[in-house]
Amino acid sequence: MGGKAFLSHLPDATFPRLPPLLYASLKSSLLPRLTPLFQYVDIPHEAPEKEDHGDIDFIVACPHTAVGHEEIKSALGAVACIPSAQPDGGGSHNFALRLADVVTPLPTDAVPVPGETTEVYVQVDVNIRKDEKDWENVMIFHSYGDLGMIMGRLAASVGLHWGELGLKVTSQALVPTYSPYFLLSTSIPDTFPFFGLSMERWKAGFETQQEAFEWVTSSRFYVFGQISDKASRVKSRANRGMYQAFLQWSDSRVIPAAANEGQPQEKEETEDSREAVKESVRGEALAFFGKREDHDALVQANEKRVRLKAIWNGRKVGEWIGGNRLVGRVMALMRQTMGEEKIGQMTEEELKQHVLQANETVELQVAEERQAREEAEEAEEELKRHVLQANETVDLQIAEERQAREEGGEDVDGT
Repeated sequence: MGGKAFLSHLPDATFPRLPPLLYASLKSSLLPRLTPLFQYVDIPHEAPEKEDHGDIDFIVACPHTAVGHEEIKSALGAVACIPSAQPDGGGSHNFALRLADVVTPLPTDAVPVPGETTEVYVQVDVNIRKDEKDWENVMIFHSYGDLGMIMGRLAASVGLHWGELGLKVTSQALVPTYSPYFLLSTSIPDTFPFFGLSMERWKAGFETQQEAFEWVTSSRFYVFGQISDKASRVKSRANRGMYQAFLQWSDSRVIPAAANEGQPQEKEETEDSREAVKESVRGEALAFFGKREDHDALVQANEKRVRLKAIWNGRKVGEWIGGNRLVGRVMALMRQTMGEEKIGQMTEEELKQHVLQANETVELQVAEERQAREEAEEAEEELKRHVLQANETVDLQIAEERQAREEGGEDVDGT
């Protein structure tokens, strides 16, 4: 964020861009402050050829003891903190540190201009992940600048979804019962072989953007000129310098059909051919990760559910029984006595006959309930009459007792 998170907290502070040498010095100074708190602490690999940095991003996981933002603030020596909004305390916490408390003397390009500000700060973000695998995935996804974003677009070009949570395949056959994104693997390193990408080359690092571009385009799924942005994402990604550089580099590799043989050429594809490629890759992915059986079981369950909803719904039942008044009770009775598994195996005509039988049962129940209510109402009226009669008797007794007392009193007074 480069200090933007603290504009309201520290209005008189400045957060200068960090040149590579200062950035490296800050990393080496701050890393030992966090290692006592977490088992896993590191910073994603920087983007190739990046000239400066706005902040320092630590990815951490598996605390040795209970650790919250206050403990991290104390360990870093921060003067301000903006905690993560996550209820469990995970996610990114932002910290502001006085640069002079970490690096002394201040580099000349970090010294504030007199009158503009009073203090120089650096923003440190600490992203707490839930476990080791999550930490590893986030470290890889956010390494080398926008390379993770580029990988995501490469995956999307063949119907896959690649991100911090791992690799998923897009399968519309799961809709609407399930999400169209079916999980293949939660481990990003395990996905590299499927893409035909070398993890060892990735670990070796990339000195230039072109080296990173050449690595990702060595994937067996890459086709020159076929990676592009969704229309809805173009504006939001316009300021992603490395990502935009990749799109331009990729497009520049497309050679017209009349160019020299052996050079990369743009493959002319129709919508049908693109879907055919995605279908082929989907089958490969399910087999590669051993997920075909699980996927197909969900597809079958979805098909059953879709078919069941088509013939087993309130509108259809209402048509069969001639009204909507008893639909809920009829459907509830059938679920109770037969279960949706058996209902889903019936033909529509069989289901209709069972619905009509259930409706007769429910109508009989309703009639019995009505009769019971009427009898209860009559009994209540009868009881009410007896209560009123008893009340009249009691009133009469009280009046007689009062009169007797009054008459007895007069006799005493007259003697």
